[in-house]
Amino acid sequence: MNVASKVRVDAFLQIAFEEREAALRLADPLPRQAIYFVQQAVEKLLRAVLEAEGVPAGVSHNLRYLCELLSEEHALKAIFMEFEPLSAASTRYRYPSVTGKLSAPAADDVQKCLKMLTPLDEAVRKRLQKD
Repeated sequence: MNVASKVRVDAFLQIAFEEREAALRLADPLPRQAIYFVQQAVEKLLRAVLEAEGVPAGVSHNLRYLCELLSEEHALKAIFMEFEPLSAASTRYRYPSVTGKLSAPAADDVQKCLKMLTPLDEAVRKRLQKD
């Protein structure tokens, strides 16, 4: 990995950490915002892996699209795909529907995602230490 990629990977990991921390702090009082930050943290972790492996990711925020850039046998692909339902979190929970309805994730879903996020973060960081 070249120096520029290393700097970008480190930046993605820093932002992922900050977004995970935001999600943890917001989980109880503001679940809509918390689930958005979970999705964002996952995206940054995924982008860190793609950057480290030299895979251009473009500007999409869709987790499925970004996961598909990984090889089928990639060790982290299945774990990242578990978060794919959060791809819509940036719009589903942050904007009203056309009828004005506000959607919110169930508190249990937020907690489940947060519990899944820490092992993903650890797995990404462990993999990137090898590179």
